[in-house]
Amino acid sequence: MKQIITARRVLRGEQLEPLDNGAIVIDEGAIVKVLPVRELTNADRAGAQMVELSEETVLPGMIECHDHLSIDARKVNHLEILATASECKLTLLAEEGLMDDLLSGVTTVRCMGEKYDLDLKLKKEIEAGNVIGPDILPAGVGMKGSNGSGYIGMPHCGVEEFRRTARANVAKGVSLLKIFTTPGVFNVNLGFVPSFLSAQEIRTVVEEGARLHLSVAAHCIGGQALRDCVEQGVAVIEHAYCATREDIELLKAHPECWVDLTTGIYLDPEREPYLSATGAASVRAGREIVRQCVGELIRAGVHFTLGTDANHGLLWKEVVYAVELGASKLDALKGITVNAAYISGLSGKKGILAEGADADLIAVSGDPLEDPAVLAQVPFVMKKGVIYKEGGQAKPGCRTSMVKL
Repeated sequence: MKQIITARRVLRGEQLEPLDNGAIVIDEGAIVKVLPVRELTNADRAGAQMVELSEETVLPGMIECHDHLSIDARKVNHLEILATASECKLTLLAEEGLMDDLLSGVTTVRCMGEKYDLDLKLKKEIEAGNVIGPDILPAGVGMKGSNGSGYIGMPHCGVEEFRRTARANVAKGVSLLKIFTTPGVFNVNLGFVPSFLSAQEIRTVVEEGARLHLSVAAHCIGGQALRDCVEQGVAVIEHAYCATREDIELLKAHPECWVDLTTGIYLDPEREPYLSATGAASVRAGREIVRQCVGELIRAGVHFTLGTDANHGLLWKEVVYAVELGASKLDALKGITVNAAYISGLSGKKGILAEGADADLIAVSGDPLEDPAVLAQVPFVMKKGVIYKEGGQAKPGCRTSMVKL
């Protein structure tokens, strides 16, 4: 079906260039043209469904670069839930989070490791039309050291164990590989960041991914692990909360290695009530360290993208935090659109309003290049030409449910 979206403003191309009184011509779920309304032809309009967004700005659907489907940071003790929850309960949580992500304007999620292969299973269900949600880029089983921390990764010891799981993930059809190299929340009194994987273990996963052009993302907050990840060819460092000036210089010397920032974990006080008392205290203790380290990283010009680490529906906050820490509004917005597509291997396909791209787009009131906080309210959501939210209301079948735990 042919569709034409017209809007007060359209952010088009790789530079999110504002086009006033713009139009997007869509056919069979893909973008055919992005042009001024005045240049629409009778042939363009013939048989097209018209959607007029006369007061809104249209931009690419957001890409959430660090999601966990079976974690919901809006629920009390959400990390501990993973230790005991059944696959059924985690699936219900995942479906709820996916719906909330989609209705908030997230049309693609990059999953950073799941239990029970939930990301792979739900990807297939979404593609089959059985579940509604963003497109999923799955990582499958996250690999951590047998001496590592956290509930989401599975413990491994030695090069061959990492190789075996990397190959198993590839065989299942993952979009990337994920390793866990450090703790998640750091101890300010420890004086260093523990490193749980050897350089050889990291390199093994990178080599296995490279065979099929799959990148490796590393949960890594800093320290020796960050240096090992960069030097061994990891494509994306997730978090980098404690990146030192030396770490930043290393990243600048390796521009092929990006950083995916999730600073809301530390900077957003509204997340604290959902953590354990110990976890909340650690976050408060490290808040200013993260603000300083991540701020220096951004201001140094290190390439970055943005994710929430399972704070479903709240990706807009990460854009605001990036700007507060020194990013330009354009670069912050690219962190959830064109640059997010780049690290996901989807340049030209996602995160952009241009000919040939998926018709993944959202509309907001106001201009996100002037005030990123307008992303908090998304009245219109389309994915691959299907409208899931219009006039601020979810379409029938797109209702959220609250899973009680």
